[in-house]
Amino acid sequence: MSADISIADALFRPRSIALVGASGDANKHASLPHQYLRRHGYSGEIYPINARRESVLGERAFKSVSDVGRSVDHAFIMVPADAVFDAVSDCCRAGVRCATILSNGFAEAGESGRQRQVELVALAQAGGLRLLGPNSLGVINLVDGVALSANEVLSLPELRAGHYSLISQSGSLIGAVLSRGQERGVGFAKMISVGNEADLGVAEVGDMLVDDRDTHAILLFLETVRSAAGL
Repeated sequence: MSADISIADALFRPRSIALVGASGDANKHASLPHQYLRRHGYSGEIYPINARRESVLGERAFKSVSDVGRSVDHAFIMVPADAVFDAVSDCCRAGVRCATILSNGFAEAGESGRQRQVELVALAQAGGLRLLGPNSLGVINLVDGVALSANEVLSLPELRAGHYSLISQSGSLIGAVLSRGQERGVGFAKMISVGNEADLGVAEVGDMLVDDRDTHAILLFLETVRSAAGL
């Protein structure tokens, strides 16, 4: 169980990460978070979850998060939309603290997707799991080497850390800001793609950053305000 870790630490500084739907093909999108975590110096445990493979990118794979048998702080879910409910249920059984959902096909996809999203949040809340997303490109913590994202800007060999943190409703914008910042000598502490904000949103993540030791200024990129009172 990961109940002993705060949601902020599980989100930004997880001790262990499960990559649900991890691909063993280094050319596929679902392999990128695994590659980026290793490239940028993540020091925690990585558990690739792939029901069809014994190993992924040279590391032991597991059929489910529950099969890991050890505490998992953060799960990164990369499966198709119709498999997300099973993945979230598995994370709840395993006692995962929070999960980022890369998968799309929820509120951004119309009324049926909005209803699926409501049901997904209810499922997660019943199991004590907090969600980032769906439709989130992930979390980047440059200070602690947590490159938990499928954003291809992380293919850069080195990334400068700094004291600005960015919360963005656009996942692709994070890559643009990070790459241009690197060109100009501007570093970042944390960058968060909130996606659909089904559970964790701009206001709550921003409140975490207010208390973050490495964040001296918080930047926001907003296309809409989903929780005016919270903000």
